[in-house]
Amino acid sequence: QKLPFRLAEGERWIGFAVAGVPHLVVRVDDVERVDVVGRGRPLRYDPSLAQGANVHFISPDDSGGWRIRTYERGVEGETLACGTGAVATAIVLHENGDTGPETGLLTRSGRTLRVRLEQRTLSGWHPTLAGEARIVFQGVLGEV
Repeated sequence: QKLPFRLAEGERWIGFAVAGVPHLVVRVDDVERVDVVGRGRPLRYDPSLAQGANVHFISPDDSGGWRIRTYERGVEGETLACGTGAVATAIVLHENGDTGPETGLLTRSGRTLRVRLEQRTLSGWHPTLAGEARIVFQGVLGEV
């Protein structure tokens, strides 16, 4: 599918996948140099995306995996990780010929998410996602 986005400096391609919600995947030369909010926000709100999209910036790391940074809709800023975004990114990378059926993605949290793509059917890929989960916030709601 041809996407209507112009590449910015340091970007190689932009892909799209739905993994529960819409995701754009932007292949860049170096994720550490990306202005995640400055570039992610206009892509997230592009009029061609009826529901908007999460935006993930990726670049290869030194170990054969990938580094990923995420602009997440709803949060409207950079988040430490996104599970559905990792799945969407693995699908786009695999379909682009950049990875095999297993992909490691080093997130901003410093933790790696691993995605394995099982067989593809007419309804799409059957992915599995593995990685560390942590409680980062607890709250108590009073009665309303």
